[in-house]
Amino acid sequence: MKKTTFQRKQKVIKSFLILLIIVFVSNLEAQTTLLTIGSDGALTINNEGTLNVSGLELKPNTNYTINEIEVSKELTAVSLSGTESMEKVYTLDSDIENFTGTITYNYVGSEMNNLTHDTSMYIYDSSSSAWSEYSDTDSVEFTVTGMFTDPLQINQVTVGASNSLSVDDAMAIGIKIYPNPSSSVINIDYSEDLQLTLFNLLGQQVLSSSSKTINISNLDQGTYILSAKDSNNTINNFKIIKR
Repeated sequence: MKKTTFQRKQKVIKSFLILLIIVFVSNLEAQTTLLTIGSDGALTINNEGTLNVSGLELKPNTNYTINEIEVSKELTAVSLSGTESMEKVYTLDSDIENFTGTITYNYVGSEMNNLTHDTSMYIYDSSSSAWSEYSDTDSVEFTVTGMFTDPLQINQVTVGASNSLSVDDAMAIGIKIYPNPSSSVINIDYSEDLQLTLFNLLGQQVLSSSSKTINISNLDQGTYILSAKDSNNTINNFKIIKR
């Protein structure tokens, strides 16, 4: 009887240890430190070179130096205004600043989190405390590429469904739309070119234009979403009300 009780205790202890090991391994897989540059170190990426950090590729337009930084990867999704991203997020413990060049996010099927290949890149900037969306510039499955000619600040990088950001979360500094509400036309005040697309609340495209004066007089009354994409493929969304 004592021997049977002892064997049962052994099985319980063994099961508990196995569970601890599984949890520990799962945590290791969920968050992994990929790159560490100490306070005395520096990493320079030449303009013809590419830094590949476990599937996140940085290819600068000019020689770019990274100082004192830690890059980690978490195999979990983040919320983009209530819509989940892919189950892989790259995080930097301090922002990379003034980066210009190409960023490529590589993924596999197990990380897609029920998303299709029709996705966008999302970059979090800690100075603005917001995600920004960047259209995919390649047509290759399992990679999402963004090309950046304006200086970029990077704290986190992931991929999600296109147009995941809500109107309230879109960072649209310098873009003004008036009048809004309107019964006839809306004007977009911005110094650079924009590609403008108007959607109804069902997500259906109702018009597309590069003109900064848009005639909405023929549309039904109601609420619409205006998507404005600049030359750097940054997308900002605005709520438009047709009277």
